[in-house]
Amino acid sequence: MEKIIQITTHQKQAEDDKHFWQSQTPEYRLDALERLRLEAGNFLYEYPARFQRVISVTRRESS
Repeated sequence: MEKIIQITTHQKQAEDDKHFWQSQTPEYRLDALERLRLEAGNFLYEYPARFQRVISVTRRESS
């Protein structure tokens, strides 16, 4: 294995990350999102591995 060090800027890294994720399939991106969500949930919050259901009810004023 050859070790390589690259010096970059935050802006360049953000652009590279954006191009990488845009080149991936929607399925791959959703899988990565789910992995990150599970890891963050287990590490930070210790909550069940599921999305929370939220409903907002609003009333419109009569004219």
